[in-house]
Amino acid sequence: MLHQFYRALNDGRGLPEYWRRSAASRRAMDCQISRHAYGSHRRQYLLLLEPPGTQPADPLPWAFYFHGGGWTFGTPESFSPAARPWLAAGYRVVLPSYRRPPRHWLSDIAADCRDALAFTADLARRSGRPLSTPQVGGISAGGHLAALLALHPDWWTQAGWSTGPEKALLCAAPLDLGLLRPAMLFRRYNTLSPLGNLTAAARTRWLLLHGTHDGLVAYRHSERFEAALTAAGAEARLFTLEKGGHLDAGRWTYDDRHPTAELIAGFVRPAGSVPPGPG
Repeated sequence: MLHQFYRALNDGRGLPEYWRRSAASRRAMDCQISRHAYGSHRRQYLLLLEPPGTQPADPLPWAFYFHGGGWTFGTPESFSPAARPWLAAGYRVVLPSYRRPPRHWLSDIAADCRDALAFTADLARRSGRPLSTPQVGGISAGGHLAALLALHPDWWTQAGWSTGPEKALLCAAPLDLGLLRPAMLFRRYNTLSPLGNLTAAARTRWLLLHGTHDGLVAYRHSERFEAALTAAGAEARLFTLEKGGHLDAGRWTYDDRHPTAELIAGFVRPAGSVPPGPG
């Protein structure tokens, strides 16, 4: 559709400013960062971000965040500002990378994500870092991966975790692969479409962000998914960014004054914790 083309064009125009502000936020981050390979391919690695001064034995909660880029572009490094709300709440945050098209596609990417879960659980045991019930989040293609993992708690227990995620944050995510084009390309991955994997949906709390004028991933993805989650008995909320584009669902990663920043900070905060005071 013509209006979708113009919306995509508008999203593209905003990229330079988006990456400039993301880079500035990344340089200002105060945290401990370590890089770990979980496979032999150069893309099979993850970043582990921990609050400053963290010791291995500290019993911190865990979160996983998956970067965007159409399953083809982007890196954990460039999306590391997304870890800030979890770090501020005292989490260890894992940002996985994965193999990419055209040599590797969704089934390989999903397998890499599962391997990253298993590696992290093993790393935690070897280093004395206590495991806990995790949270998961992601933007765009990373939101698809986060949703897929949240809907498969068995993947987590098989990887060494006690349970799947208690909360999932999905930002402008492609959640119904049947809406993507070319249809022939995505039809073969029906089993990896979050909308078709809702059996365990009620085990997780869900927060979805999406702009109505998203030119890259149509708003219908989150609209349909939120309705399906509710029908499946899950606690789910779709925060609609009126006239928002694709990038608007991720501005909270570098802008603490963005309308969604406080919402996300409250969502990821562990139960029973005290919100930080002013100043």
